[in-house]
Amino acid sequence: MYLKYIVILTVIACFMACSKMEDSYNEFTKGGEIIYTGRVDSLKVSPGKNRIRLSWQLISDPAITKCKVFWNDRADSMLIPVQRSTGVDTITVMLNNMAEKTYTFDIYTYDNAGHSSVSVDTLGIVYGDNYAASLFNRPLKTIAFSADTARLDWSGASAQCVGVQLRYNDVLGVLRTAWITSADKQTKLPAFKKGNNFEYRTLYLPAKAAIDTFYTAFESKLVP
Repeated sequence: MYLKYIVILTVIACFMACSKMEDSYNEFTKGGEIIYTGRVDSLKVSPGKNRIRLSWQLISDPAITKCKVFWNDRADSMLIPVQRSTGVDTITVMLNNMAEKTYTFDIYTYDNAGHSSVSVDTLGIVYGDNYAASLFNRPLKTIAFSADTARLDWSGASAQCVGVQLRYNDVLGVLRTAWITSADKQTKLPAFKKGNNFEYRTLYLPAKAAIDTFYTAFESKLVP
């Protein structure tokens, strides 16, 4: 008998809890069921110099007619009209004139009825003059000369170093250029006139997906 009362009380408690949950849901969806558009997929960020590129895919929901990107705590935004195809659509956005800092971007989709998706967010870094000022030319270990050839031995390159651009005038006064990869340890400059200078600068990509290359200033070196 005692067990019977416990079962009855448990059923009553469950019924009351379910009723409260239903009341809460009805209050939350008052005025109609909440409808969400499909959210963006495969979001990618490509940093640049005072700009940044965002790209994503629209895989589901053919009713999507626009996307919106927010940043700076939603103080800034960009609206992107969308015309869906029958397949997967890729949306690419370039944000220009951006201050140099780290941003959080929130992307939503919308349909013509005003329904929106849940947010998809990502971090992105915009580079600028401060980053450029931190860069330096790839160091040289030694500079030597022998038999009309200058020989340059390089120190190791940083992970962000793409390579080195080098130029010099040969013994006939003709301008020659050379490209040194970050993996190269030694460079030979043929037909070089002893006592002349060569100039070089170093190129950097701040990230693998970066859309802009940064350059150091040209630096002149004497070959004794």
